[in-house]
Amino acid sequence: MRDDLLPVLACPVCTEPLARTAPGQAGCRNGHRYDEAKQGHLTLLPVKRRALTADTPEMVDARLRFLGRGHYAPVERALTSVVADATAPGVVLDVGSGPGTYLAHALDGTTRGDAAGRLGIALDLSAVAIRRAARIHAHVGAVVGDVTERLPVVDHAVAVVLDVFAPRNQHEYARVLHPGGVLVVVTPRVGHLAELAAATISVDPEKERRLHDSLTAAFTPRSTEDLTWTMELTAEDVHDVVHMGPSHHHVAADTVFTPETVTAAVTVSTWTPAR
Repeated sequence: MRDDLLPVLACPVCTEPLARTAPGQAGCRNGHRYDEAKQGHLTLLPVKRRALTADTPEMVDARLRFLGRGHYAPVERALTSVVADATAPGVVLDVGSGPGTYLAHALDGTTRGDAAGRLGIALDLSAVAIRRAARIHAHVGAVVGDVTERLPVVDHAVAVVLDVFAPRNQHEYARVLHPGGVLVVVTPRVGHLAELAAATISVDPEKERRLHDSLTAAFTPRSTEDLTWTMELTAEDVHDVVHMGPSHHHVAADTVFTPETVTAAVTVSTWTPAR
């Protein structure tokens, strides 16, 4: 973990900022200590939390392969544009980050010439994913954390929150965002991966309304962009897009797929903290 990212992180026990306390260890002024994993990430889970299912190694590997082939490049470009245009001070926080692919792309877009660029934090419940995120970009620090609980981040330390196909915790997003910061949410629309309907989880037609209703108590909508594109997927691509998300738990591992022309349809919305 980068030393300059530690003060942004909060102790999950007492919420005090963290600092370097020894090589390979971070802690707060109240004496709570957290050892870094050999990959460089920290585990900052609440003492008491709900039992949730995290991404498996198979899901993480499938996601890295699929995203690595550039199939979701329109999403990556949209996120990069928002982060590059951000004016508030602070880090980029990717919640439900998985292995940090989107965050790495977004941070690359903030480096101009000799500029140092933004720093980022990848946060995910899956230790498998966070081990990968810890090494995905020199400006990224990685944390095993729970987006459904209090985030292990200090108040107003974040310039941009990225939420890409992830659960949302709007009140925590509002707490950690700088008053001039921005929340970016990427959600699937009806028709997303429609050609793979037999093997994927369908999109709730009410998803957009529920997103709006869930966020408006703490945020003001700023912009909305619908992205639709066609992907020519090999059999391996189809396997990976099915198994990189929740559908993995419902499709047999030995299912044989065939090449498909598949539609991607997502909404990228941006929000600012309500005044």
